[in-house]
Amino acid sequence: MPSIISVISAGDYGHSLPLVMTMQQHILFRSLSHHLLILALLLPVSGSYAAEAGAEEAARDTVQPTPALTLPEVITDALQRDPNGVLTEAYLAEARALDRHASSLIAGNPVVALNYQSDQTRSDQGFREWEGSLELPLWHFGQRSASRDVATRATEAATAAGSVQRLKVSGAVRESLWELTIAQERRTLAEQSLQTARQLEQDVEKRVTAGDLAKSDLLLARDETLSKQDEFYLADAEWLHAQKRYRMLTGLAEYPASFSELLTEQTSIDDSHPLLAETRARMEQAQAELRRAEQSSSDNTQLIVGTRHTRDDYNSEMVDSLGVGVRIPIGTRSHNGPRISAASTAFAESQARYQRTQRELELALHEAHHNLETLREQLQLADEQNTLGQESLRMARIAFRTGEIELAQLLRIQSRAFNAERNLALRKLEVEQAVARYNQAIGVTP
Repeated sequence: MPSIISVISAGDYGHSLPLVMTMQQHILFRSLSHHLLILALLLPVSGSYAAEAGAEEAARDTVQPTPALTLPEVITDALQRDPNGVLTEAYLAEARALDRHASSLIAGNPVVALNYQSDQTRSDQGFREWEGSLELPLWHFGQRSASRDVATRATEAATAAGSVQRLKVSGAVRESLWELTIAQERRTLAEQSLQTARQLEQDVEKRVTAGDLAKSDLLLARDETLSKQDEFYLADAEWLHAQKRYRMLTGLAEYPASFSELLTEQTSIDDSHPLLAETRARMEQAQAELRRAEQSSSDNTQLIVGTRHTRDDYNSEMVDSLGVGVRIPIGTRSHNGPRISAASTAFAESQARYQRTQRELELALHEAHHNLETLREQLQLADEQNTLGQESLRMARIAFRTGEIELAQLLRIQSRAFNAERNLALRKLEVEQAVARYNQAIGVTP
């Protein structure tokens, strides 16, 4: 089956029937001819179009496909450039700090107290006293175990945050690559359509010169060329934008020549999904924080170890002594309740966040599955439409060659056939993109 985007030979068109013009059409064509003549002088010579496009292409800073590059390698490079990487490191540092605190022999910072007392400014009988003490906060029963649990949950949450970061970067890379591929396909199709329109314009121009077609047909063919050139400029701009976004994301001047994915066999969201794993770890960390707050219903008991150096008067000798004491805070509901309530609120918020994440993931998976199935059905329709469009175009060319239809009718049929072929090419890519999006939604990373 010949392709609509193939170059059309001059012998495909033959003779057309004379075009009967009304007075309004005649005035319209005169106006069009005046403006299009100016535009035609500004257009590059069609014969040198390929050479100019090649020179312009060589001057651009474009990304190139390479078989040596794989999708996981691109994701790794993008991870190194991801600004959120500092958050993952911060989460890990926080977890290590919590673990060091839970492994400490005391519950808090020790306190050193120094005291000096004398009667030198009062009775001056020679009384002197130097006292020093060390206060050590002790763990409450169950408090250290609860702190260790908090550190463990924080470590799990930090590790899960790293997996979430990779999943999000994977999604960004997937979208960027498919955006680049689809934009490149649109540009290629637009360029081929423009070349077809230029070939048609050249053929019509020759036949107008030979007297086989009216000058109005040349205006119509040239208008078609201008329309296709405008479409090409838009597609080319979007292609360049897609390349820029890819380079900003990955820092690479190459992209994988092949990065299509196989559809995962997994059909539902499970607990291993990175987003679900992180929110669950955060919920368990908040629950551990609540238990620690309940175990720390009052300030920690202080073990006090001190020494005293005393002299009663000038005639007495210095006396050294050692003392041990305990300071026990008494916790009350009015003072400890807000701390426990705050931890309870944080735990409730984490529970709500976990349930909300579950629902959002289920909805995203449903949408991804539905879009994939819809695109597969649209691909079948696009294939059928393309078959019909190509057959209609073949018959229209024969009819135009024998003079049964006019150029305007041929252009309409040709445009529909090209749109059908373009839709088919894009649908194939969109189906593969939908597979990647389904894998992304279900939590699969390359």
